[in-house]
Amino acid sequence: MNKTQRLSKLALLLAISIILHIIEPNLPIPVYGVKLGLANIMGLVTLMMFNYKDMIYINLMRVLLSSLLRGIIFGTAFWISLTGVALSTLVVILINKNKDHSLYFLSVISAITHSIGQLLCVSYIYQSLYLVMYYAPMLLALSVPAGLLTGLLAKEALKRIK
Repeated sequence: MNKTQRLSKLALLLAISIILHIIEPNLPIPVYGVKLGLANIMGLVTLMMFNYKDMIYINLMRVLLSSLLRGIIFGTAFWISLTGVALSTLVVILINKNKDHSLYFLSVISAITHSIGQLLCVSYIYQSLYLVMYYAPMLLALSVPAGLLTGLLAKEALKRIK
């Protein structure tokens, strides 16, 4: 793959992840504050197709650009999203050094650590450990099925992109 093709694919992955990030809050999910993490699919696809540096770029640019487009740049939701994506990206990269893990495993780990990062950020911003301890069990329990779903969708996306 030459540089132009590589850059085009990365731009496409970034554009798709921004679109998913922007539309996902509008999906009807019965639990307040819970999202499926559909935009994280493109981060996982990027890691599988390219490398960890490109995954970092895609994930951070997605949070920055989608927050800018939604008008919440540097607001509370921006910092919560950034903290979650930064922690989940770091953990997935460290775990993936082994290259022996399935996409499902990486996706579930990503969902769990994303939730942990968000809970830590909320705890810091609102100075409330009680709020986090009340919400954490439900959020972490729902991270597993959300991670499995995004892993399945990432696997299907990889089949179609390659």
